[in-house]
Amino acid sequence: MTQGAKIKEIVPLGGRESASRCARCRRGGGDPDRHAGLFRRLPEVSVRHNAIARKGTANAVSGGSAAPAAREKSPVPGTSDLVSVVNCRYVAVKAATTVVAADSSMADRVYLDWNATTPLRQEAKAAIAAAWELIGNPSSVHSEGRRARRLVEDARNAVARAVGGRPQDVVFLSGGTEANALALTPGLRRAAGAPVQRLLVSAIEHASVLAGGRFATEATAAIHVTRAGVIDLNHLRALLADGPPALVSVMLANNETGAIQPVADVAAIVHAAGGLLHVDAIQAFGKIPFDLASTQADLVTLSAHKIGGPKGAGALVLAEGVEGLVAFLRGGGQELGRRAGTENIAGIAGFGAAAKAAMAVLKADAARVRGLRDRLEHGLRQTPDVLVFSDDVKRLPNTVLFTAPGMKAETAVIGFDLGGIAVSSGSACSSGKVQPSHVLEAMGYRSEVSQGAVRLSLGWSTTETDVDLTLKAWRKLADTLVKGERRNTA
Repeated sequence: MTQGAKIKEIVPLGGRESASRCARCRRGGGDPDRHAGLFRRLPEVSVRHNAIARKGTANAVSGGSAAPAAREKSPVPGTSDLVSVVNCRYVAVKAATTVVAADSSMADRVYLDWNATTPLRQEAKAAIAAAWELIGNPSSVHSEGRRARRLVEDARNAVARAVGGRPQDVVFLSGGTEANALALTPGLRRAAGAPVQRLLVSAIEHASVLAGGRFATEATAAIHVTRAGVIDLNHLRALLADGPPALVSVMLANNETGAIQPVADVAAIVHAAGGLLHVDAIQAFGKIPFDLASTQADLVTLSAHKIGGPKGAGALVLAEGVEGLVAFLRGGGQELGRRAGTENIAGIAGFGAAAKAAMAVLKADAARVRGLRDRLEHGLRQTPDVLVFSDDVKRLPNTVLFTAPGMKAETAVIGFDLGGIAVSSGSACSSGKVQPSHVLEAMGYRSEVSQGAVRLSLGWSTTETDVDLTLKAWRKLADTLVKGERRNTA
């Protein structure tokens, strides 16, 4: 990673409120009113090839060789005041205009947000490019259509093999959210069983599951989890004993903590009560081995972009004998009548190729990444009182969710980003406001703890150097981000 990249991104509040956060102004060495004005004018500022410039000035760089990186005294005339503002130690963050000044390309950065999305695998890229060359509709009977259909069915076979299912039970969709929504269908049943009439979901599920699909709100209930972020089986039993057959939805691994759920135990309890089990395996797919037999799931949902496939492709996989699935989208008879609309051939082809590639290297990648994750955690723990969530249960080999006393996640994420490290917050962001993580709140943590959680997630191209650079960035951040008295995490 290129060193010396001091300023890459800032999202200011604007006005005197931002200026009040400026260490220089508070020391009396700056002019708050002038800084306030600069903050108000930040939307008018643009960046061209690493130099900060105001639009319309003769000095704005419009192309050619890269300009010098921004320093305390800007190389662009008329912008030194702006630079002094962006260099303030305490910058308030609240959704506004983003100003970027970078002196390194993405290739120079460390990407540790693999649980959010993954780079496109070369195998998937090649499959997508090949699909783009086809002109046929896969529903057409002519040669062009049959060639397109072959790509779709080859991908269906690959996804089915990856989870031990039957190709005819794989339904291709637009992504994990649609797959989860389709899975949560009232009336699902086994051939000889009663249809499900209510929905039970663990309190740590993805928002697309917590939304409840097509179940009425009054027919939905949440299952408690333990302090370690694992489903409370006793509470599940109690909920199942009090009502008609239920569809139970439990993720295989949590996207924030990485905690792996005992889905086989859940399945045994659910099936004994006459219910069905949906497993959101989107975050676990490609990271740990599993299949329909080992999970005993009745429905499994997957997403392509979590395993190196393209965004915009997902799948619902049904266990043999599951009936009663009702399509959201109706029209043509695509996907055996379970999802109308011409198939996304390129996305599906990329999904299939990524599934093949991910399964081929799963065990080796998991072992290597686990070693890097453990090394990363060891380095983080050198900072006093660092808390790693769910570290006492089985977790995905690539995931670390941590906090430290006094740390604010939004500030830490920006701090890492300025240091060239892409990470994410354990909190969900909505409309520019950071909300406490519903996962950590369900685990019993107070909102001030969950608002300080940062997630680091590794992947197949993560290296020891990446870990070292991340720890170096953390050590620089820790002194300024971790302040105040020791936080009570009870």
